[in-house]
Amino acid sequence: MATPNRPARLNRALLTLTGVILLLGATYVLLRGTGVLASLLNGQPAADGLAPALSVPWWLPYAAIAVAALIGVLCLMWLLAQVGRRRAGSESWHLPTDPAGGSTVLDADAAATAVAEEIEDYPGVRRTRAAITGSRSRPRLHLTVTTEVDTPVTELRERIAGEALPRLRAALDIQDLPTEILVRLGETTGRRTA
Repeated sequence: MATPNRPARLNRALLTLTGVILLLGATYVLLRGTGVLASLLNGQPAADGLAPALSVPWWLPYAAIAVAALIGVLCLMWLLAQVGRRRAGSESWHLPTDPAGGSTVLDADAAATAVAEEIEDYPGVRRTRAAITGSRSRPRLHLTVTTEVDTPVTELRERIAGEALPRLRAALDIQDLPTEILVRLGETTGRRTA
């Protein structure tokens, strides 16, 4: 199921790829600088220490500077994208009503807040965050529930699925609401009783 933080997987993949490329580049420079690469290519034993006459093409330092500057700019752009990331805003939904009686407009954030407050009142629940993403025709509910350590998670999930979600679906007047529930076990200190 999709999560509210979809770019996380892409970020990890790009960081891994960048790390591998930098590691390969550093290995190449180390092997070339010590003369091991030349000895491997020529079939001669490697000389001790750095190669005395390391000749590089005239353009290589400029290319290295340009590539480093490009990587630096891309890293800054990535960093700015991370800082500026916000949860996608919710939509206002126009609920079907009798055309003669007007229309009802519901903010999806209001519905998410209501279901989060309801779940927070369950025993053993410390905090709940809820977000409804997607459009009215394809909504998704993302719940993050922080509980006490000894809270029975299965019972909590069943209660959410049996009480809170049917009420939310009825309030939104939708049949299907794909839901992702992330349960985080809290610490035993600072217990909240309900």
